[in-house]
This record gives sequence, C-alpha cells and structure tokens, in this order.
Amino acid sequence: MDQITVEAQPRTALGKKVGALRRSGITPIHVYGSKVESLTLQTSTVDLVHALNTAGLTTPITVKVGSDEHFVVVKQIQKHPVTDRVLHVDLFTISRTQRIHASVPLHFEGEALAAREEGAQLSEDLHELMLEAMALEMPHGITVDLAPIVDLDSVIYAADVVLPAGVTLVTDPTAIVVRIAHRRGAEGGETDGAPASAAGATEGA
Repeated sequence: MDQITVEAQPRTALGKKVGALRRSGITPIHVYGSKVESLTLQTSTVDLVHALNTAGLTTPITVKVGSDEHFVVVKQIQKHPVTDRVLHVDLFTISRTQRIHASVPLHFEGEALAAREEGAQLSEDLHELMLEAMALEMPHGITVDLAPIVDLDSVIYAADVVLPAGVTLVTDPTAIVVRIAHRRGAEGGETDGAPASAAGATEGA
C-alpha cells in the first residue's frame, strides 16, 4: 500500500485566530500518543481532506514536520455542523509494526435468492466488523457475498466472512451479519428484522 503523507507545520495561531487560519485554507491538527510529545500543528486543508478520504478511519497516515515523521491513525474529525467542512483533526501515533484494532465497514454484493420468496426480506444485521491487523494491512472495507443466502434458513455469520491474509476477526464469530427476516403480515407489511433490499445487494455502511 502506498504511503499517505501530509506535510504539517507547528501552529502558533490559537483562539480566535484559528478562524482566520481556516479561512486561509489551513486546518489545525493535533498529533499525540504515549511515546510522543503532544504536537499542535497545521496543514493544508486540501491535502488533509485528500488524505482523510484516501485513508478513511482504518489506514495510517504519515505526518511530516520538517525532518520528523509521525505514523498516525485518525482518532477524531471535528466538522462544521452545517457545511460539513473539516475544522480539526486528532491523530494518534502508532508503531509501523503494531497490530491495531479497527471497525471496518462491510459492503454487500451479489443476490440473495432466498429474498425472492414470498414473505421474505433480506436483513443486514451488521454493517461493520472489528478486525485486527498490522497497521498497513488493515483493509478499507470487506466485501460480503450474498450468494450463500439461498433459503429461508440461510445465515451468514461473522466467522463466514472472508478476510484478507494477516487480518483477524475480533467481532464475536457467532454474530449474525446477514439473514432472512420473515414478514409477520403480508397485508400490513410488518417485518421481523431490519428493512433491506427486496433481493440482491444493498449498500454497506
């Protein structure tokens, strides 16, 4: 995986001056961790947003401050409540050789044939799994194939989800990811379980 890098500088603008900083295209960031002194920094908003979109919440980012490099993961993103603009980002330092835990989104694909049955409805009970992996091997997302849902009793458990090599499941392996929910009244449209697509793939979290 290509390294995601953000160039940053020490930040001196504090308090009310931070607003002017943001308007100039600069976003405050905070780097901290158990083995590093807390750093108050700033970086290009455009570069930061690009890095965040690429890394998501699972892939590490390298923050360069002069000749120093800090290997970090995103801990918190503060956004404007109306415009959704990034206002501030907290980044936590980790080791390049450290195995980390991350909540990874599930993406559903394929068709669940059982959902075609009268009174049946596909229910996606989980939309993410907690996984453990080396920092640079943590996936952005995991694809779940709906093809095994062929009858009304079919269930996909967390343990059934195929994971990349080197990635370990932390979520309870008996947790249900996908199942068929049975309608309790065809006329009333009531269902037992979360609503989902009538048949086939739906978007994951």
